[in-house]
Amino acid sequence: MDEEVRKKIRTLVEIYYDTQDVRIRSYNRLRTVGEVEGVHPERLKKLEQEIRLYIENALEGIPIYEKFLKHIKGIGPILAGGLISNLDPHKAKHVSSFWRYCGLHVKDGKAPKRRKGKKLDFNVKMRTLMWKVGDSFIKHRTPKYREIYDQAKKKENEKLGYPLENPKNCPYYNECIKSIINKASRTGKTPKKPPCKLHIDLRARRKMVKRFLADLWVEWRKLEGLPVSEPYPIAILGHESD
Repeated sequence: MDEEVRKKIRTLVEIYYDTQDVRIRSYNRLRTVGEVEGVHPERLKKLEQEIRLYIENALEGIPIYEKFLKHIKGIGPILAGGLISNLDPHKAKHVSSFWRYCGLHVKDGKAPKRRKGKKLDFNVKMRTLMWKVGDSFIKHRTPKYREIYDQAKKKENEKLGYPLENPKNCPYYNECIKSIINKASRTGKTPKKPPCKLHIDLRARRKMVKRFLADLWVEWRKLEGLPVSEPYPIAILGHESD
């Protein structure tokens, strides 16, 4: 794909999300203060729709969109534009390159996090985009991927010792409790419940979107006439290290 087209789509997607963010924050502010003369957030919604149309037009004729992404329930022009304009199958000889770039790899058994003074080894915007993809798959009950998520939740609950039934079974329980108590002490608020459900949900989401990226990587590489590496069968069978 031409780099200028890629850049154009990427810019449009970023502007779309910027506009959406301002609209949502404006609506939330107006709920608190009431109507303000001259302020019309609904105009931003119209702008979002116009940008979406521009992105959809720009995607027309791009093979990976027409032959794959366009046919997946829950993947609209915005998500497709974000994926196509930020990922490059020519630079990713293995699916793990996509996973790492999107922040879906693991370090010492855990998802990588931002650490003060240390350079990130993944793209923050792409990790956010993959969260949006996963959220869309769950809400739209996307065939295949929603099933992967549901099955992964059950397996993760078993793997972690059934923390949904008893939070103390969670291997991260003591670590979470300490963090929760410290935060409650700083803010003066009542400590929240341990986020065991969140641990399981995040792990299941990660498995779901990693599978989607694996499928995307294979289809894209094939359409571009590029070889598909041997590790792929291992990935799609669910034998990832995490």
